[in-house]
Amino acid sequence: MEGKYHWSNPSLAIEMAVVFIGSLVTRFNKLCDPDVVCWDETHFGKFASYYLKSENYFDVHPPLGKMMLALFGEFSSYNGSFSFEKPGQEYGDTNYCGIRGFCALLGSAVPPLIYAVVQSQISRNAGIVCACLLTFDTGLITLSQFILLESPLFFFLATALALHQLTRCSTLYSKSWMCVITAAGASLGCIMSVKYIGVFTVAYIGFLVIEDLWKMVTDKNCHIKDAAVYFSAFASSFIVLPALLYILFFVIHFRFTLNTTDSDSTYSPSFQASLIGNKVADIKNSQYLQYQNNVRFKKGHFLLHSHHLTYPDIGLNQVTGYGHRDDNNEWEVERCLGTPGYGDSLIVSGDMIQLRHRATGRYLTVLPDIAGITDLVDNRVVTTENSDLNSCLQITLSDVSRKFQKVETFQTDLVLLSLNNKCALKIGEKQLPEYGAKQIEVTCTRRHVRKPTSVQFTLEHNISPHEAENTQSIQPSSFFQKLSEMQVKMLVTNNALLPSEEERSSRPWMWPLDWEGLWFALSHKHGGVYFLGNPVIFWTNLLMIFILLFINVKQSYTKLRAQEIPYGEKELYQTNWYLFGYLLHYVPFFLMGRVLYFHHFYSAFIFNCMLSGGVVEMLLTRCSTRTAIRLRCALLLVILASFVAFAPLAYGIPVDEDHKTYGYVTWFRWLDTWSF
Repeated sequence: MEGKYHWSNPSLAIEMAVVFIGSLVTRFNKLCDPDVVCWDETHFGKFASYYLKSENYFDVHPPLGKMMLALFGEFSSYNGSFSFEKPGQEYGDTNYCGIRGFCALLGSAVPPLIYAVVQSQISRNAGIVCACLLTFDTGLITLSQFILLESPLFFFLATALALHQLTRCSTLYSKSWMCVITAAGASLGCIMSVKYIGVFTVAYIGFLVIEDLWKMVTDKNCHIKDAAVYFSAFASSFIVLPALLYILFFVIHFRFTLNTTDSDSTYSPSFQASLIGNKVADIKNSQYLQYQNNVRFKKGHFLLHSHHLTYPDIGLNQVTGYGHRDDNNEWEVERCLGTPGYGDSLIVSGDMIQLRHRATGRYLTVLPDIAGITDLVDNRVVTTENSDLNSCLQITLSDVSRKFQKVETFQTDLVLLSLNNKCALKIGEKQLPEYGAKQIEVTCTRRHVRKPTSVQFTLEHNISPHEAENTQSIQPSSFFQKLSEMQVKMLVTNNALLPSEEERSSRPWMWPLDWEGLWFALSHKHGGVYFLGNPVIFWTNLLMIFILLFINVKQSYTKLRAQEIPYGEKELYQTNWYLFGYLLHYVPFFLMGRVLYFHHFYSAFIFNCMLSGGVVEMLLTRCSTRTAIRLRCALLLVILASFVAFAPLAYGIPVDEDHKTYGYVTWFRWLDTWSF
């Protein structure tokens, strides 16, 4: 692009400083209010604490963002002792403001960085409009003020865009160009290591690089060697470097999560054996499954579990999936009603067994005529005092062609079939209500033929009553084995995330409309924080998308008729790239089956604000200078007025003792779906 873009430019530096100061004011206002755990602070604050205590944990996101939160805590003298048990928990004497302050600082850097990009690619006026939209959006302020991953995510997104634009405006192959391109690649590695949706930003910048490379290849004055060098430089900086950084952050993650915790059962025994204090490495297992063995069946990171809690409608003990180490995960394998086995004690595929729960002495049983709670198509699974034919389970291997094969600990994928009910045991995807301690329901499904992997278990624990037969020890995983296992578990678990009953999820079509918000906190002392975008900004952004589409149609029509084009080619071309970035960060969510929340939209929102700045600039260039100034000022005043009106959503809506909101902001409840 032709824009002048140098950090040493005093004018640009002053402009960015002014925007930065405005961002600081909006982000740091009432930073410590409310003084309670707000929404996902209960997760990410807890994860940061694990690093400070060198304890292992599992999460679906890569580690960089959480390690940064831990580092912020270390700088602010937080020692990781706070429990982060649930939203609404009071912080008390805990120094939480320091971590929030670092998050707000990163969030404050986003508007000036994006301003610099738009100023360079389109114009200063377009950058001002974009910066105001980002600075005064109540939703972006809320995401920047709390202990969340959004501030690091948006910071690296803005940094990557700014540094890539700087590569375009630097002298090709100079030392400064090489430094900038390396820094841009490092930003891409960082954003990908905060959340996986950072991959969309990597893809966007990748398309920009491909565009530049295509221009070089098709330029008759450009030598093919120059294009090859250009490609090599960007491939090493934008592909190899981010991948190496991603791996490096996991090296650091494993270094600071050495000690065992209750969440270790998420991982394989080999992974657990690499942790300090985990006793799994000391346990000797029987190599093969045998009758009378004490076993644990595992599916994903859930173990087959039972307890004394019962189903209210039938009064029988529940069988559930549980993600932590517990004696209630242990079962004893018995012959099914005296059926013969292969040899004296060894179990092979095709054998019939029954499972006796060791803690309660009851037998796992499939109820033939009672449907599950979370899946009405499947049969319910319980434990009963006595066994019958509905307690009989056939051991079947995932490879059905392997008849009479031994079941090996840690290695064999097996299926537990109830022949009497023609179904297979399955740890489901949905939680039971409160009476089931919110554990995952286990059912017996007849749909196992279509989805065979959904019913496969492995033996994580297989102890024979005869100690001489327990000879198999567990070898700790290597770094790359642990890295590989974590990637699979993170992706699988992330795709399977479902909301709990009290959580309010949303759908992608709602987000550009600002259709509904989300309570982050309710505090009578400091008021309630309601996460909602500034509707004036959101609806303006949505309108600008439609105007841009109209401009493209009109521009194409005038070109076909060989008439004078009404809008600048450069501005329209660049704004269309912003539209592409918006769609790239938004449309994929329509394809996702996991639970989604409003904050997932905000990466796309940043591109939408850039798009709006470009569209406003194209519209006002057709006006006289005086009219353009008046209209631009009017727009900025409307944005500022809307911020004043909706600011209490971010800084605290007054709440009475009954948790009912009041105050002038309730006058602006324009949609019934806004629950403030």
